[in-house]
Amino acid sequence: MPCVLNAGYTIDCRDSVGGVEIIYVIENSALYDASGNSRVVDASGTVTGMTKATGKRFYKIEVPRATANTGNSGTGSQENGTFFFTHQVVLPLNKRDANTRNLVTTLAKNRLTFVTKEMDGTFRMFGKEFGLLLDTSEGGSGTAAGDRNGYLLTFTSVEREDFLVVSGAVAAALETPGT
Repeated sequence: MPCVLNAGYTIDCRDSVGGVEIIYVIENSALYDASGNSRVVDASGTVTGMTKATGKRFYKIEVPRATANTGNSGTGSQENGTFFFTHQVVLPLNKRDANTRNLVTTLAKNRLTFVTKEMDGTFRMFGKEFGLLLDTSEGGSGTAAGDRNGYLLTFTSVEREDFLVVSGAVAAALETPGT
């Protein structure tokens, strides 16, 4: 049975803007119950409800303007009849002190779900089902005085579904611990 096509696309106003303003991160497992059921409720590509595990919350990571980005791409195989999405979140951390080093190490050991607040005001969720993993962590002193002395982190996930838009009501409670 073929998939039903039920919408088209119209060029809209030029009111979009690129870039990431803020990134929120949580352990992917905090969005699933003990039976492996998702605590994220979505409809038509929008997160409309979310319950986090007790005591768990999204942690806010501030990023300097024009330095972080997200990506999503779909890949299909006609021969195998498969299709999947790759999610990517790239962010800098502009310090190389012990606290930042420890944060990078902790992020590297986890499967993570990210919610980004992008410059167009939209909140987007990446890695809902399988979680993103740290692929590369590049730390360095830079060469010139104006260079980054810090890290550039790249997280990637392979998912069955594309990113989700997060409703404003759900986004407002990201940093609130689950009960």
